[in-house]
Amino acid sequence: MKILTLFLVLTLSITSGFAQTTAAPQPPARNAADVISIYGEAYTNIAGVNTNPNWGQSTVVTEVNIAGNKALQYTNFNYQGTDWAGTPQNIAAMEFLHVDVWTNNQSPNVFVISSGVEIPHPIGSQPGSWKSVDIPVAGITGNLSSAIQFKFDGGSGGTIVLDNLYFWKKPVAPGTDASLSDLKVDGSTVSGFASNTTSYTVGRLIGSPLPKITAATTTDTAATTVITNATAVPGNAKVEVTSKNGTVKRTYTISYIFAGPSTAAPVPPNRNASDVISIFSNSYKNVNIDAFSAVWDDSDVEDVKIAGNDTKKITFGNFLGIDFSTPGNHLNLSGMTRFHMDFFTETPAVIGKVFNSKFVDFGGTAAEKSAGELNINDGTNPAVVSGQWISIDVPITIGPWTNNITRTDVAQFVISSNLKEVYVDNIYFYKPGTVNTDDSVLKQDRVKVFPNPVKSGDFLKYEGDIQNGEIYDIRGVKVLSLDNSNSTDILLDKGVYILKVKTASGEFITKKLIIQ
Repeated sequence: MKILTLFLVLTLSITSGFAQTTAAPQPPARNAADVISIYGEAYTNIAGVNTNPNWGQSTVVTEVNIAGNKALQYTNFNYQGTDWAGTPQNIAAMEFLHVDVWTNNQSPNVFVISSGVEIPHPIGSQPGSWKSVDIPVAGITGNLSSAIQFKFDGGSGGTIVLDNLYFWKKPVAPGTDASLSDLKVDGSTVSGFASNTTSYTVGRLIGSPLPKITAATTTDTAATTVITNATAVPGNAKVEVTSKNGTVKRTYTISYIFAGPSTAAPVPPNRNASDVISIFSNSYKNVNIDAFSAVWDDSDVEDVKIAGNDTKKITFGNFLGIDFSTPGNHLNLSGMTRFHMDFFTETPAVIGKVFNSKFVDFGGTAAEKSAGELNINDGTNPAVVSGQWISIDVPITIGPWTNNITRTDVAQFVISSNLKEVYVDNIYFYKPGTVNTDDSVLKQDRVKVFPNPVKSGDFLKYEGDIQNGEIYDIRGVKVLSLDNSNSTDILLDKGVYILKVKTASGEFITKKLIIQ
């Protein structure tokens, strides 16, 4: 029997190119509630796991048997994945991700993929022997409530073997669990939430509604909670959790702070419709978009309002794809001569940061034929700067946008960046034409608002094709809405305000309003 076993091991080594003869360490016994197993034989694995999702990589996946134990062998390793998208897992209540890895001089990383940003975590290298790695779940991915994949990269064509891929937590005595498995603010799980992390900081845009805790789900359904919401921003909200037997208490705290731009992006000038092609702006009629975040990008986008102005908040992985490739949505930019986009980031250290944009021309085909790319960094003009709106306004007929490209069949617009969060507005192409050079003045032939300045306590009068209007203070907080009576009583403190009007044609026009 020993001779036969040795023969089988030698045969495996010769036929597979794999030289490991010892199985991965055996995991300890755990309660079912304390583990979520993706691959391995120690625990019951979740359903629907695909260990070879075929992402077009050169890595060859083989399930091998090592001393009676199954493992995943990756040869010609560059990157590979394990997918369970059909059964997403909430791993927030777990404490660690466990991986057993054997390599022949590779240094792989593991990513836990969810709807949030991809975050690499080194597994390390211990050539020739098994290495057991436990990575804290807190901070392992952008959204712990919906983990759907592993990605492994960092290979250089060698071999790695993986086993015992599971999430786990330390057991607690029955009745003493005072943890949360989920914590939601305004319907969304708090960014970076993990069961054993009790303090969070959440940024809110100035002028946004007061945030509210909408769900605090206990890991033990018999535990109880008391929620105290914040009364203002900045301010704190708390969830006090008491275990079933009443002996253990835990408090989760959310600190709300102001984040993002304090003012809306600059208002573009009024232009003739024939002089502008707008992808996104309240100032112009926008073209038809298939998706502002295409299925093939790795970033997230959120619609927000800043001082009443529609803005896009991008949380970058690597790039965002704005797609309008459906036939009939392609753009002919041959008549346009300039490109404009406004962006804002609060990333404090901008050295080495980039914000690049590219339009993709299909040239009558079904895919990219040529592309023009504009690179913005901390040394360009304009440059990446933190804490203020940056306006890009450059020719598209000279410089980095040319590269022998065409502009008659543009079907995609791509933004790539290593800035984590960026706000964008006013993405459009244009040509010089008839422009109202006073961007802040309401068109007098269509809308009249008077008097301005107006005394506090007096009536502000307005007439014309006003669909609706709002007044904001300098923090971007809405303080008054215009009704349909053609006048409103101004009972506001003295100061400078922003008046924003939407016309019947859907155009947004803003003006500085002074209250004396």
